Amino acid sequence: MASSPSTAATPATPIPPLDNTFGALLIGTFVGLIQYGWTAHQGYRYFRLYQDDRWSLKVLVVTILQVSHVGRSLLCINWTLCRAFETFHSFLCVHICYYYLTTNYFNPAALSKGIWSISLLGASTGAVIILTQAFFLRRVYLIGRRYRAVVAFCAVLLLVEFAFSIAVTVVTFLHPTLHNSEQAWMNSTGVGLAALADTLLTAALTISLHQSRTGIKRTDSIIDLLILYAINTGLITGIFNLLSFVFAIAMPNNLIYGGLDIVATKFYANSLLAVLNSRRSLADLTDSVVGHTSINLSVLQRTTTSGERGALTGTIDIKVTTETLTSDDLTKEGPSKESVELV
Repeated sequence: MASSPSTAATPATPIPPLDNTFGALLIGTFVGLIQYGWTAHQGYRYFRLYQDDRWSLKVLVVTILQVSHVGRSLLCINWTLCRAFETFHSFLCVHICYYYLTTNYFNPAALSKGIWSISLLGASTGAVIILTQAFFLRRVYLIGRRYRAVVAFCAVLLLVEFAFSIAVTVVTFLHPTLHNSEQAWMNSTGVGLAALADTLLTAALTISLHQSRTGIKRTDSIIDLLILYAINTGLITGIFNLLSFVFAIAMPNNLIYGGLDIVATKFYANSLLAVLNSRRSLADLTDSVVGHTSINLSVLQRTTTSGERGALTGTIDIKVTTETLTSDDLTKEGPSKESVELV
């Protein structure tokens, strides 16, 4: 007589919820890869349109896209580094999704343990943020002495943010258990500091531009356009950092904040390249206001009439030059032109 089984089968390992964990990372990766395509396209446009830029700017751009001319050496290095870290960051996101959702499709136990790619994601995120923000830090630093305390404070915030991103990586390697509150609070602190630095730098640039208004309708319209552009470049990254901060505090045991982090990181590289490429597009937009416009968002500095660099001030000078042509000249060369240069 066959005996009935007296022992029950060992219960299978419970599958953790995927919608708010790796599902969130998968969606963040999809959006991030689209943004990476935008960044690559902007990098291509930059090298096509600004071949005469200083090599420091070009190195910065290449680095943003591979693992990003402010100063003749710093900006190109920054661009190249950001290009490099941006590519590495995208590779990590793809590997995370493939490892957890394909390789370990029938291995639920693996979904709660960290892999090297998810451990390195924090450090690569911090690297992209601090490299892109170095560009904006220098831009505000060049405005004048009164904003250098803000720049120093923001630099400290970004260094602390980078330290937290390294700490997340170290903790994940030492304790490779996912979905825990320790990783969430460090991540939330880091993105909160990054959001604060974004806000302060954007506010400093906006205030300086507003104080540079001259009362001349033509130049003030250009300044208004620059203010709007400065706010927009810092607004998107700030919004996603704030959302990641809130979700990391409210829902520390899932990975929704991680998906938002991926999107926010891509916006940093995009904002830097958008600023670099906007120099010519902003000039084209203002052609309806003035005949020719030269705008340099990278270096906000004051120049003397002889062309030599003068002392840096807290305002941004707008130089308007009017060229008057005779009737014979108009017949040969067309209407008169005005040149506006943001120096």
